[in-house]
Amino acid sequence: MRIIQLLFVLFAIFALSRIVVRFRLHTIELKELIWGSCFWAAVVLCVILPGITQWFAGILGVGRGADAVFYIGLVGLSYAMFRLYFRCRHMERQITALVRELALKEAQRTL
Repeated sequence: MRIIQLLFVLFAIFALSRIVVRFRLHTIELKELIWGSCFWAAVVLCVILPGITQWFAGILGVGRGADAVFYIGLVGLSYAMFRLYFRCRHMERQITALVRELALKEAQRTL
């Protein structure tokens, strides 16, 4: 095992341990534990067996495994940003509605 592989595996184990700790502290839900565990297990699998990414690249019609990982990562990050953007907009609307409601209650109380 090369040094870079060892570093990635150690980091994945660290990240997985943080997910488990957060689950035990009830700051994340079971589905987040499962998704996080699957993601980091896939990272470890791809690091230990890099031929898997080449095989997957062949299925996708991409030349190299690293390119396939990059493309999938880019699409995944774009989707995540899309979701986060709309979640933030939704929260902003909720905060605005709450502030309006509190301001109206405060105004009625002072009259």
